[in-house]
Amino acid sequence: MAKSKGGMFNFQSIMNDFYGQEAGDDPGLNAQKQAYQGNMVQSGFDAMLAQQLSTHNSALAQENMTTQADLEQRNQAANMKNEFNYGMQSMEAQFNFENDFANAQHGRDLGMLSATGEQQRLNIGAQGQQDRLTRITDGEQNRLSIGAQGTQDRMNINTQGKVDIDKIGAQGKVDIDKIGAQGSQDRQNINTQGKVDISKIGAQGDVDVTNITTQQKSQGEREKENILASGSEDRKTIGAQSQADVTKIGAQGNSDRLSIAAQGSVDMSKITGQGDQDVRKIGAQGSEDRKTMQEGDKIEANKENRQTARSRTMARSF
Repeated sequence: MAKSKGGMFNFQSIMNDFYGQEAGDDPGLNAQKQAYQGNMVQSGFDAMLAQQLSTHNSALAQENMTTQADLEQRNQAANMKNEFNYGMQSMEAQFNFENDFANAQHGRDLGMLSATGEQQRLNIGAQGQQDRLTRITDGEQNRLSIGAQGTQDRMNINTQGKVDIDKIGAQGKVDIDKIGAQGSQDRQNINTQGKVDISKIGAQGDVDVTNITTQQKSQGEREKENILASGSEDRKTIGAQSQADVTKIGAQGNSDRLSIAAQGSVDMSKITGQGDQDVRKIGAQGSEDRKTMQEGDKIEANKENRQTARSRTMARSF
């Protein structure tokens, strides 16, 4: 389909024709043009009113949006303030609860430490009492043992001394009997030998017999005197040895008794000194334990204070 130069509706040609006609005396055309003019004026007025109304509505809408934005901002600020206040109150309540719990726990810990320290002191006191009783019992038992041992040693020494004396006496008797028998045998041998010699030298003459007899008698007398002197010296030696052994046994018993008494005194001094040292050590240990507990309480209190300060600082930062 071919397009016309005036457009699809030939609007330009129609508008030129409408404006180009002269009304003259044609009342219809005049009325139509006046109606058209009035319509145009009405349309322009309506357009201006519409423009003003839209401008006014736009201003009102902007004011409304500004007011709405301000109200929303105020509402959000109020809500955020309320949430902040509620959060701070919640944090404050939570902190107070935790602080109360920490204080209560601190009190319980102090009570526990106090009870523990009291129990430890009671245990140390009871242990010290038991140790002292044990040492006293040990010392008494040691004294009884030392006394019994000394009694037993003295009995053993007395018994041994009696045995040794009996042995020395028996040995002396045996030695005396041996010496007597030896002397008798020697005398018999000498007599027999003299007789044999006299028989053998009978042919040598009376003078020789006399001399030999005199010589043999002198020899026999000298040997008897020697045997008697030897027996006397042996008996004296055995008696002196027996007396010396008895004296040594008595001196040994006295020395052992003095040694036992001295050892008992030394042991008592050692036990007493050890008891004093243990009492001092227990007292020093108790003092150190109390100082340690006090320092622990101070450290725990400082930690609680630092924790409280940090919690308050964190709460203010919110």
